[in-house]
Amino acid sequence: MRSSCKMEFEFPDEKAMKSAKTAVSHEGDVGRARTSIAEGNNRLTIDIESEDVVALRATANAYLRALQVIEEVQK
Repeated sequence: MRSSCKMEFEFPDEKAMKSAKTAVSHEGDVGRARTSIAEGNNRLTIDIESEDVVALRATANAYLRALQVIEEVQK
C-alpha cells in the first residue's frame, strides 16, 4: 500500500532554514521511501512517499530526529 506524508517546519529566519535543509538533505531517498524538500518563506516542506507505512514512519522519524537536534542547537 503506497503511503505519503507532508511535513512543514517554520524557522525564525532564512539562514536557519537553509542550514536545516543542508543538515537534513541526506536523510531521504533510502530504501522504500522517496522524499523531496521545498523551501520558501522561512519554511521547509518535506514530502515523503513510500511503498508501505513502515518505510514512511521510519523516514519521517529520521527527519524528525534530525530536526529536533537542529532545534536544540539553535536554542
